[in-house]
Amino acid sequence: MLKKQSVVRINGCSGCLGCLCSDGPLHLVFTPNEKRMLSGLVFRDSELSRVDFSHADLRETEFHDVLLNGADFSGADLRGAYFIGCDLRNARFDYAVMSRTRFDRSWCIGARGLSDDMSDYVRQHGGVLWFS
Repeated sequence: MLKKQSVVRINGCSGCLGCLCSDGPLHLVFTPNEKRMLSGLVFRDSELSRVDFSHADLRETEFHDVLLNGADFSGADLRGAYFIGCDLRNARFDYAVMSRTRFDRSWCIGARGLSDDMSDYVRQHGGVLWFS
């Protein structure tokens, strides 16, 4: 098993001036190169709403009590990732790779891009999921 690299805390969005980031474009916080280096990180108590994690390497990455409302995980590698107590409302998961991925106490209401099998997987691994 890989060691966790570091704990990352990111709060707020400089471009939103305190909004809830429920509308508008995605936040491009990470470059494509940085997205390939996120594996094994631990994010805690952070606000990452509408952040673009598409095609990111998030293997073995942990998210604890992170606000990820509207985040885009399309095409991301989520094998072994943990979402513990996270808000994943309206997040996108088109073509995301999941295996050993946990969603304990995480809200996935309105999540998009999940096949029926992936939706069942999320429910079986702790996520609260339904469509509005």
